[in-house]
Amino acid sequence: MYLSKEELYRMEQEDIKEAVAENLVDISNMEIDMKKSVSTRVEDYVQKVGNPFLVRVGDYVVEIGYSDCEETLMIG
Repeated sequence: MYLSKEELYRMEQEDIKEAVAENLVDISNMEIDMKKSVSTRVEDYVQKVGNPFLVRVGDYVVEIGYSDCEETLMIG
């Protein structure tokens, strides 16, 4: 899966105040296979949630921020 800088920027700019909870993936019970490589785990997560910046945890809409690191969401 490859996300362009433009796609990531658009997702990051989505307003949490306008988010519809029912349209977001609930990550409450999401399981991550820690045996997989970091890049594979990131790719799996993004495929499951769609927008890695806005998710739902139960009834709550959560906005997530990321800092610079070695791994990126641009996996191809």
